[in-house]
Amino acid sequence: MEESEISKRRRENVLKIGFATLDEIEEKVKAFRVMNQNAIKKRYIISRDPIFEPGTAKILLQKAQEIDVSATKLLRRHFKGSDQFKVFQPDEGLVIISDMSTMEGVGFSMDIVTQIMNLGGGAYEGFIDRVDSFEDFIELLKKNLFPRLIIVGYVPKERLQNEIINFVKVKKIDNYLRAIELTHSLHKPGSYFPKIKQVLISQEDARSWGRFVVEIVREYTRPYFVEEV
Repeated sequence: MEESEISKRRRENVLKIGFATLDEIEEKVKAFRVMNQNAIKKRYIISRDPIFEPGTAKILLQKAQEIDVSATKLLRRHFKGSDQFKVFQPDEGLVIISDMSTMEGVGFSMDIVTQIMNLGGGAYEGFIDRVDSFEDFIELLKKNLFPRLIIVGYVPKERLQNEIINFVKVKKIDNYLRAIELTHSLHKPGSYFPKIKQVLISQEDARSWGRFVVEIVREYTRPYFVEEV
């Protein structure tokens, strides 16, 4: 039997970018109402296509319409929680913070980029950015960059104190930004940011990169509703 378009989409789109079930939309809308009360960067979700009443030409939600509590109640009257919709959120994407000014940094950083670019068969290229430092990241964060997850890779020891200070500044700009720090058995044996999720890459364990990818998917798709404020 030929694989359905939705099944294929779910298999390839492991980060669920651009699509959400009604259950997921309801969770996001509820979470955003709480998160946006004190957040500098406001989160919201909008429809990417008009949503029609099933079996009719009546439009329930217009294209690019924000989906709020009233809209989710309207959709619930016509759809099941597992029904999937095309949506847009500004907080989509990943940022790799890994310095490439040294030989160690270049090799480690490129390995990270390669692993993440392979997610979704390369479909996420437009959602992935890389910068050398938290200082560079802050400048982008103040402008238009609005990722959901940052990956911390190689950090030169001589810049460590400054990077820790800038990490604190980043969390003040967006307290809900998720983060994973990579350590490496050769290039970065110790963690620098122990309060965030840690993943060890070992030269003796070929499967460690696979565990890193699994953690990316798990952290990126974790519901906002269960976050601790």
